[in-house]
Amino acid sequence: MKHSTFLEVNLRLLQENITKIKKLSPAKLIPMVKANAYGNGIVPVSKFLVSECGITKLGCATLGEAIHLFNQCPDLDAEVLVFSDTEISNTEVLSAYQNLAITPVLHQKSDVEMALTHPELKKIPLVLKINTGMNRLGLTLEELSELAPRLKNRSVKHLMTHFACSYYQLKSNDKNHRQVEEFNQAKKILQDAGVSVQETSVSNSGAIEQKFGVTETYSRPGLMMYGPYSVEPRIWDGHQISRFVTKVLKTFEVKKGTPVGYGINVAGEDGFIAILPVGYADLSVTTAGGADLMVNGYKARIFARVNMDMMFLMFDRSVTGKIKPGDTVEIWNHDNRVIGELSLQMKTIPYHLMCGVTQRVPRIYKDK
Repeated sequence: MKHSTFLEVNLRLLQENITKIKKLSPAKLIPMVKANAYGNGIVPVSKFLVSECGITKLGCATLGEAIHLFNQCPDLDAEVLVFSDTEISNTEVLSAYQNLAITPVLHQKSDVEMALTHPELKKIPLVLKINTGMNRLGLTLEELSELAPRLKNRSVKHLMTHFACSYYQLKSNDKNHRQVEEFNQAKKILQDAGVSVQETSVSNSGAIEQKFGVTETYSRPGLMMYGPYSVEPRIWDGHQISRFVTKVLKTFEVKKGTPVGYGINVAGEDGFIAILPVGYADLSVTTAGGADLMVNGYKARIFARVNMDMMFLMFDRSVTGKIKPGDTVEIWNHDNRVIGELSLQMKTIPYHLMCGVTQRVPRIYKDK
């Protein structure tokens, strides 16, 4: 475990983001806390969302995540939806759906068949995902039509779909609009079959940013809740709730032509190097080379190979003596533009950076 390298998570900034999201979306919210709450910590984030932000439903990707959450928070007053790896065909774990407030999102015909026939699942709410064009998970309209007569006596608690292109600026008749049209067809199929639908949702972060699809019962914020924006040019001004902090481990001057680190990485000119005690075992990204970081107001370039436990920052030689071991370095801060630009330079996306902060890096939580 590290000490001077840490991820600081400000839960009050999370609350401010939720308030901003509610101004964009009149729908109720199902915050996504999958992937360890996008690297921020599923347990403290979920507890805070429920106790301080009035959230009653949360979204996970796997049944394992949901069970872990309730094992750690047995008094959590919320329903947790499992969106992808429901393990609904694994009879050894089905009791979790009976004994805990966990609901599977049914996204294939065999799942629905299981929910309709298996004794341990006959009382769970039916939550159906429709494939409207993302072609990843979801029932087709044809499958829904086949199943509809059998759903009449059970009703559908929640009907949803997922946008594939909501991070693009909306245009008339684009894929987002076509997906809504298919979703409305799914609603009509159920209505015509006499199947009651109690709740609906379609909007993920990019859609919420653009106030698209937010008139359904729920919206499902993910990335934006933690800070980063999806749509370019930037319209979401949420706070990056995390701040990734480390320190300078060592500094030295380097002459042009000097090899540095593993392999053949040669200084192209005279410069000044600072070593950070952060590598791919701390931030699981190997495409960091060439990205810029600021230290004490001076710009550096991540140079040479990122090691398991260290990375090199190359400064102009004029910085010599102005940065010393022990100086604080922010990999990113609470300005969501910083992680957005950093992810571009590292040829990845903010999701990857946040989820890539490994468990070797301690999380420190601020609630003020």
